Amino acid sequence: LDIPVEVIDIRLTGSLANYNWSKYSDVDLHLVVDFEKIDNDVEMVKSFFDLARMRWNDLHDIKIYGYEVEIYVEDVGDVHHSSGIYSLTDQQWVVEPDPESVDIDFVLARKKSDDIATQINLINHIIEDDKPKAALQSIERLKAKIRRMRKVGLNSPEAEFSPENIAFKILRREELLQKLSDMKYHAYDKLMSINQ
Repeated sequence: LDIPVEVIDIRLTGSLANYNWSKYSDVDLHLVVDFEKIDNDVEMVKSFFDLARMRWNDLHDIKIYGYEVEIYVEDVGDVHHSSGIYSLTDQQWVVEPDPESVDIDFVLARKKSDDIATQINLINHIIEDDKPKAALQSIERLKAKIRRMRKVGLNSPEAEFSPENIAFKILRREELLQKLSDMKYHAYDKLMSINQ
C-alpha cells in the first residue's frame, strides 16, 4: 500500500475458501484495515484503496496453483458476504464453510454472462464506428447493470452461489470486465482527441 497503515488482518475468502470452487474461481485476498485511522472521510479512504487495489491488480499477474490472485482492502467494520473466510493472520476460520451440497445453476450463470459478453462486443462496434460518446454512455449503463446483477446475487438466498455472482466470476475470469474497462479508456481518449 502506498501509505503507512496497520493491517489488522489478512483474509482468504470467496469460492477458494469454500466448497464451491471452480475453474472460474480466483484467490480473494482481503487486507483488513481501519479506514478511520487514516482519515475521518471514510468514503475518500475507500476510493483511494479501490484505486490502489485496481492498480495493483492491473500491474500484477500472480497466480496460486493457476488461480489468479485479486487483492481487496476492506474496512474493519465492513460486512463481507461469504460462507468461507479464513484469517491468514490468526490461522483460523472467521466463517467456517459448510460442506453441504450446493446446487449452482451454471446454465443460467453462463446465459447471463453470455448476454453481457454480447453487449460488450456491440459496444466495441460502436467505438469502431467512431461514436465514442454513445459508447461511453453504453459502457456506463452496462457497468451499472453488472454491479446491480452481482449485488442482487449476493443479497439473494444463494449469496455467492447465485447465478448472478457466478456470471460475474465468469466475466472476470474470461477478462471481459477488463476488456470493458479498456474500452472505456479507449472511447474516452477518442472523445477527447482533436483530429484537426
